[in-house]
Amino acid sequence: MNKGSILKKYLPWVWLIAGYIHDVVFILTSGRYMLDSDMASEMILSDLLNKEHSIITHSWIYSTEIRVAETQWFFRIGLLLSPDNWIVARAIGTAIMLALYIAAWLLLCKVLGWEKIGVWICAMLLWPFGFWYFMDITWGAYYVPHSIFMIVSLVILIVLAKKSADGNSIYNIKNALLCMLLLAIAIITGLNGIRNTLIFYAPLTVYAFAVLYFYLRDNGLKNALTDKKVKLVFARGSIIATAFNFVGYVGNHVFFENKYQYSSYNSMTWGSGTNSVTKTFKWFIDSFGYTDNATKELFSINGICTGVGLLICFVLVISVIRLAMNFKNMSEMDQLYAGIFFSMLVTIGLVFTYIYGEEQYWLTTVQFGVAAIFLEIKTDDKLKDFERKAAPTVLLIMAVLSSVGIVKANIETPMRANPGIEEVISFLEEEGYTQGCATFWHGPIITELTNGDIEMWTVTDEHDGMARWLQKSSHNTVPTGRYFVLYVDDEVSYLDEFEEYSGDKGELVYDDGTYTIFEYNN
Repeated sequence: MNKGSILKKYLPWVWLIAGYIHDVVFILTSGRYMLDSDMASEMILSDLLNKEHSIITHSWIYSTEIRVAETQWFFRIGLLLSPDNWIVARAIGTAIMLALYIAAWLLLCKVLGWEKIGVWICAMLLWPFGFWYFMDITWGAYYVPHSIFMIVSLVILIVLAKKSADGNSIYNIKNALLCMLLLAIAIITGLNGIRNTLIFYAPLTVYAFAVLYFYLRDNGLKNALTDKKVKLVFARGSIIATAFNFVGYVGNHVFFENKYQYSSYNSMTWGSGTNSVTKTFKWFIDSFGYTDNATKELFSINGICTGVGLLICFVLVISVIRLAMNFKNMSEMDQLYAGIFFSMLVTIGLVFTYIYGEEQYWLTTVQFGVAAIFLEIKTDDKLKDFERKAAPTVLLIMAVLSSVGIVKANIETPMRANPGIEEVISFLEEEGYTQGCATFWHGPIITELTNGDIEMWTVTDEHDGMARWLQKSSHNTVPTGRYFVLYVDDEVSYLDEFEEYSGDKGELVYDDGTYTIFEYNN
């Protein structure tokens, strides 16, 4: 094997391993300073579930989902291995999630017959090339479990469809176990809430009905339920999986909604979305490297890297157009993937436009967009041989440069972090506080950064009561005994409101111009 062949074989693995190491090292080195309370709440819940030895709990006020199967499964492992350092615990949990995420994608690429581009796809997926991809995949990891369930479901559906099409019997123990896993994932994600239904099962069903429609149009009803073509078997399996997902969602509504404390999406109405197709799809396109909450000067390193991210956005748009143009010339497996991806774009785009959506909700589709770019490189007959060989490397370099800009800018100006909070925490630990109150974006991070030693109660923004959001359900009034209240910036103007609510009078014990702390004794 010559040097060129060795480089071609191992280069994508180098990119992949480098991306994985980057993500884990970032958490260990910058995690404390980038942490926000949304992320910290996940760790606090994980710690609570470990202590209760439960999967879900009545002792927690959830947000918009009951979290039957989300990041807690992995952060709990981290906390068991590192109970005295929650940042290390977070790094362990995230490392496990990212490893499973990439393993799932490698499996999907294998069953699609994408061995040559699969490692390239996975390598790019480990670099935080976009702002929300950084916040909720490689750093915050919130959408990683959702993504794993989606990819594993696709792998199972494709494996069963290919076996059926090859004339192999699918009625054996191995395939029965695969079916059980597929349906179990569908039910579990349904029990979580409606999120996976809208971002995965709805597009999957739309694609399935499109396949069935074109089959019926050409062949009629005669063999629609028995024909063993890959796409037809996949379509029938998708509809069955969606039905089980709906069963899970009904279970969420019937068994959980009145017994556990969380806000569901059942109150969604028509007209609550963007009401702009342009805005909806701009969200998706910008997610590949342009959007960022951090300020970037045009000719700074961060600004130049943002320009590279914008180029990735252009590459995505061109890739989608070219895939649509070349669709009929693709192999069956490539058509299957492209069809699912197009269905996601249309279905999710319509949901976000006319019902409800936020920019970061595109994240689970962004990963499919990354694979779509590499699929276009693989299938586009207009590309010369040297272009096809060079394109993956060029794309990875662009992704790494965009990642540099995203990470560097957000370390300098983090979106939801609390600069200077370390000095506050040092003061609290020195004074021996074990319980306190703060508004949501300033409270839970104190619990994580003190490794659970200081328990925080979340008060409303006006400090006139307890917030019913991401905290223990026992936090329905102020702590008993000695506690503190943290006021940030002009929140101190609500001092009277808090003292009227609590009935306690506080003593000023800390003030650095940003953070003000009053001590109380209930």
